Amino acid sequence: MKPILVALGLLLFGAVSEATKPKHFIFVPKAADEPMPVAVWLHGYRGYSPDGYFPGETSGAMQGHADALGAVILGFPATTDLGDDTQQWSEEPVADHAYIQHRLRALTKGLKVDLKRVGLFGFSQGAMVAADLATLYPDSYRGAILMSPGGIGSPKASEQRLPVHATQVYFCFCGAAEHEGNVTLTKAYAGHLEKVLGARVTLKLYEGVSKHTRPPDTMAQFPTWMGAILKPDEKR
Repeated sequence: MKPILVALGLLLFGAVSEATKPKHFIFVPKAADEPMPVAVWLHGYRGYSPDGYFPGETSGAMQGHADALGAVILGFPATTDLGDDTQQWSEEPVADHAYIQHRLRALTKGLKVDLKRVGLFGFSQGAMVAADLATLYPDSYRGAILMSPGGIGSPKASEQRLPVHATQVYFCFCGAAEHEGNVTLTKAYAGHLEKVLGARVTLKLYEGVSKHTRPPDTMAQFPTWMGAILKPDEKR
């Protein structure tokens, strides 16, 4: 991994044990052209909620995103249970990718979806995992929204530039006054995705924002961001 993408150890973790995972969530558009694209939420460390991807917002508001996009939006707890009803991602791309693909297919069974038009969006550890998986498996993911990425180990983004990377779209967001590690990693991902892999990248650091949380305009802008990722591309 190149120096620009050396991660900082932002989180400390306890012993891992098995636990029953909470229920997934899924929002299916009321009316959409079929097959429908899919947006997959990757939560942060210990941060999964079966209510959806934006704390404090109503399910109706998130349903509105699905309706606006004409896309299925879903989420589920991460790969590794921590024994206290919380989870973390393994940060092993092969394992996380296999798990996400398994859950994606299981949760959309019976729906007419286009699994060649899948976008990831994640926060904190979930953002780091989203970036790595989208770069390593570009035929499976059209791109990703990265919100304040951070994690346990080093990022594992692809170093090999493929033609399909040029069709991907990424949004890299962080509060300008967040922890230095999150800000550094956000900028590093943006540079790597654009300069090394040739993807289409939007980087925004939100001035005056110090809290480790989703961007303040997420609910207003999410359909625009994810819509750019899921848009059909004739070059593929």
